[in-house]
Amino acid sequence: MWQLGTGEERARVAIVGCGGAGANVLRRVVAPPNALRIAINDAFPQSIADVPTRILVSGASLEGYASMDEKSVPQMETDEEKQISAALLDRDVVLIVGGLGGELGGWGMGLVGRVARILGDTTMALATIPFGLEGPIRRRLAETQLRLLQKRVDGVITFGNDPLLQVAKDLPMVKAFAALSAIIARPVSNLAMALARSDATPLRRMLVDVREWRYGMGVGREKHRCFVAVEEAYSSPWFTPLPEEIRHAIVLMSVPEPAEDEAEVLHEIRRRSPRAVLAWARLQPPPEDDRAVVQVFGGM
Repeated sequence: MWQLGTGEERARVAIVGCGGAGANVLRRVVAPPNALRIAINDAFPQSIADVPTRILVSGASLEGYASMDEKSVPQMETDEEKQISAALLDRDVVLIVGGLGGELGGWGMGLVGRVARILGDTTMALATIPFGLEGPIRRRLAETQLRLLQKRVDGVITFGNDPLLQVAKDLPMVKAFAALSAIIARPVSNLAMALARSDATPLRRMLVDVREWRYGMGVGREKHRCFVAVEEAYSSPWFTPLPEEIRHAIVLMSVPEPAEDEAEVLHEIRRRSPRAVLAWARLQPPPEDDRAVVQVFGGM
């Protein structure tokens, strides 16, 4: 078990949104001073006008660029790669967000992963998976892009669209997608806030040691707030593994009583996942917030 964020310098983080789904997440991300937001798309909506770095790409060529093996083609030869490389220069950690199954977002995430790996950055991707009702062609494309992405980045966390039918069943589809974008934006923002530069290398070793990553969040109040928050996190619709299957866990927590609550949260996670290697970070709660908020990245 080790604590994130104890180093003197904050990690230099790039938060990259690829395609339309990535842009929707990116505009909801609260980026700390140590993080840079980057949008990659074939067009940019007005909603992300405040994103400081925007890279225009053509979806027609992304699959070929993303599929190039950095061992066989170690140089960045295309204009798209060079633009992404310039944007990622001097970053320690790259967090990539987007949707799989389309012609731009999924391949764009793979391309960013390829460039970041050549640069030596620690990389994590948070990707959405299409609804089952969107048809087998889109699902197969998403599976192909996911397999490539898993080769390109150190760790991938997936968010299926189907669980939206559980958590936002009464919302119109547009608002349901907006809710999912906000859900994904939270761990991205909080990871960027939590990491120190000294965390980049051990975090990479943890990420690459895992086959699949899942995410859950819970909130608890009053006397049993820590128990409730952890229980909710493990019961989140996108947190699908059995607790005892988790081998690594990244835990972000915001609690009103740090000394007591942090120890209790870690105890509750250890009780559920006794074999897991834990990396955890303390987040600053809002003023006068009496809730325990726990986010768990579980790796199987």
